Amino acid sequence: MIKICTIALLVSCTTLISTRSHAQAKVAYINMQQLISSMPEAKRAYDTLQAYEQELNKDGQMLMTEFQAKVTAYQKDEPTLKQDLKDVRLKELETSKANIEEYKERMEQKIAAREQKLTIPIIAKAKKAVSDVAAEKGIACVLDNSKDIVVTATCEDLLAPAKLKLGIK
Repeated sequence: MIKICTIALLVSCTTLISTRSHAQAKVAYINMQQLISSMPEAKRAYDTLQAYEQELNKDGQMLMTEFQAKVTAYQKDEPTLKQDLKDVRLKELETSKANIEEYKERMEQKIAAREQKLTIPIIAKAKKAVSDVAAEKGIACVLDNSKDIVVTATCEDLLAPAKLKLGIK
């Protein structure tokens, strides 16, 4: 009986202590997408990425132009071609089309890799600023409301102090 009372008392005290420590934890929110998009580094990264994408598109357009020229030539010559030569030319067209598709896939991979390379330091800088502001204000948890998280009125918005920390007006 004494053991049961001791255990019950211990559980009650533990629950009371943990409830009090959680009650004092401050929670805030921030829209990280809005913060990051307002950073000058993000604008420069976006512009760099757009220029890179345009450069890659030029090469892809060259492939498309060559393919269209081959199709036009085939369509012009087709009535006079023997079946063996038709088969060879169709095979060339299929290969060209496959090359274009492969180039598009590689282009998308290159763009995604470049985007990641450019944005990782920007995101890290924004996270550090939010973390610093949270530490300064004694906030234990910061929610990102750009990801459809419900924010209550008792939470503090850290967007303005984080922008200030990053020197953004």
